[in-house]
Amino acid sequence: MILSKSTGYGIRALAFLARRTDGRPSLVHEIAEHEGIPPVFLQKILGELRRHRMLRSAKGIHGGYELERPAEEITLWEIFSLLEPDPHLDTCILGRGICRPENACGLHADWQRIRHDLVGVLQQTTLAHFAGTPALAALTPFLEDPKP
Repeated sequence: MILSKSTGYGIRALAFLARRTDGRPSLVHEIAEHEGIPPVFLQKILGELRRHRMLRSAKGIHGGYELERPAEEITLWEIFSLLEPDPHLDTCILGRGICRPENACGLHADWQRIRHDLVGVLQQTTLAHFAGTPALAALTPFLEDPKP
């Protein structure tokens, strides 16, 4: 797994919201149940996304969460950068600290290539595209516990 659980859950939750066609906000328990995400954990993730203006929320009987911007304008890189503990992916894949040429491990060159490819996929993939089947299939190897 390359993406943290928080990042994978955040992407899945936002994709759920992107697929909404009825125009109403979604409640935490609705998203959690559909995506198989622990509700307490999801609440924290959605709060973080709301603080960074990726989501808006409303309280009350007609409340819930919805995307702040159109899904076509949000890249997976934006979500990744907000939620990932190491958004620069600069930690050695073998746990040897910061990944630098001067302390390169045997996988350094391979990790740099993988990192470059992953960042490219995240930067080029919009949430709208990911919410559809083709993008989900492309990113599935990087997600923990993905749902079809």
